[in-house]
Amino acid sequence: MAQFSMRVLVVKRSAGQSIIAAAAYRSGEKLRDDRQDITHDFRHKSTGVEHKEMLFPDYAPAWVQGISREDFWNAVDKSEVRKDAQTARDLRVMIPREIKVEDRVPLVRDFVIRNFVSKGMVADICWHNTTASDGQEQPHAHILLTMRPLAAGGFGPKSRHDRIPDPSGRTRPDGRPLMIESNADSWNSIVYYEQCREAWEKTANDALARIGSEARIDRRSLIDRGLARLPEPALRLAFHLKELRGVMRERFGQFQYAKHYQAVEKRAGAAFQAAEPDPVAAIHAGYESGGRGRDATPAQKVARFVDWFQRQIERLAPRHHDHAMTPAPERAPPQSPPNLDLER
Repeated sequence: MAQFSMRVLVVKRSAGQSIIAAAAYRSGEKLRDDRQDITHDFRHKSTGVEHKEMLFPDYAPAWVQGISREDFWNAVDKSEVRKDAQTARDLRVMIPREIKVEDRVPLVRDFVIRNFVSKGMVADICWHNTTASDGQEQPHAHILLTMRPLAAGGFGPKSRHDRIPDPSGRTRPDGRPLMIESNADSWNSIVYYEQCREAWEKTANDALARIGSEARIDRRSLIDRGLARLPEPALRLAFHLKELRGVMRERFGQFQYAKHYQAVEKRAGAAFQAAEPDPVAAIHAGYESGGRGRDATPAQKVARFVDWFQRQIERLAPRHHDHAMTPAPERAPPQSPPNLDLER
């Protein structure tokens, strides 16, 4: 079943995040962070990356022509001087499974160009395909967007907005003025973000209709759709932790068994080392010394056990009678069962 999922986050230094690390992780590459003098190597994560590319506006200046992913995001990071700066916007879009593999890249590319690149943003898109919690594929795209427009010498000012009273004089029920956004073209606008959600819904549904699929995605909440059921929480890390818990329980049980037998072997080895070097001589020494109690040596204890065992065998051995000398009676009298009590 096709599902709608579109998440927008901001890469923030105040949260200890790095735009270079984010770009390296999403692209599965090895990138150098010049500001922090750190190399982020995520080449081992490249197995889930199906495609990646960077998109620039048509009016992009000459300094970004042919620029690498590492150099570009280092330039973005260098342009921000605040220690709590917001360096990029992170957008993740889920692609319906019903869409063919060859149609997923152009579908996302067209959506990004129309809604972000056309406004002046630079987009770094990475198409991923992982395994979902139901065991099927989970195609999605990670899109890193710049917070500033390109300029001839670097980057321009951020496109922001303020909250101002509604010029038409609308008020809230308590009498306070209704606040609206001062800049309708702001890249941080909630209205603009909702327009992007609507655009992806239409883009994906049109693609599903072209291939003859009846599946559709809906950006609205369950309440807005009139569905009376609770939303299911996203498992994300919990799904992997569930599998990890079973593996860890099995491994920890094996670890406990190994430690137990290692301790047994260690105690047995210490006991053999404390005993006499010659086992036969140790047994004879135990017979001769006759050690008793806790003060007995291991050799004496072994000798006592062998002696006790031999006595029990003699007590349980069948007794042989000379039937040739004494004729057997016609009917043997009943005999009481032998005493099988073992010596303690």
